[in-house]
Amino acid sequence: MEEMMVKMLTALQAGEDVRYSHRGDVYYVTIEDFEGFDDDWCEVYRDYSDAALVDEFEYWLEEQASSEEDYCYHFDGFSVQLSYSSWDI
Repeated sequence: MEEMMVKMLTALQAGEDVRYSHRGDVYYVTIEDFEGFDDDWCEVYRDYSDAALVDEFEYWLEEQASSEEDYCYHFDGFSVQLSYSSWDI
């Protein structure tokens, strides 16, 4: 299961749709949904390189995790802490 997730993350990272790191048994995944600000300082959200794969990854987390709390998905042997770049605004 972990290997499948890493394959999805690697593909998403290649398209710059996610950033992720791995420490211990936790993967820290940030979905890159924020592009910046326009001339009026309104938030601009970016189009994903592979929107279908982003959706598939989010769905996979929800369906495969044994539990979830505060965007932390728990699996047998590892966890995924999910965030979005727009949360850092």
